[in-house]
Amino acid sequence: MVGERWQVLPAESREICERQANSAKEKYYAELAEYKKTPQYDTYQKYLEEFKLKHAAPTKGNLTVLVLQYILTFDNRCRRQALETGD
Repeated sequence: MVGERWQVLPAESREICERQANSAKEKYYAELAEYKKTPQYDTYQKYLEEFKLKHAAPTKGNLTVLVLQYILTFDNRCRRQALETGD
């Protein structure tokens, strides 16, 4: 139904909508680029790595996944401890 309405919308109205969408898209990408420079982004990326490793379905005998999971968990604990103690 929305697609049908879009097809019959006058070209002038479509252009206005497309300009607004492009403007919002540019704003989003600019804000995303700034966010990627923050420590919060780095923290979230590390969390995602841990989450993916933790929830990956290890196959029988796949020691590599378990070792990587342990290394990332240990590494992040050390980082947190260093930040808390100021080391």
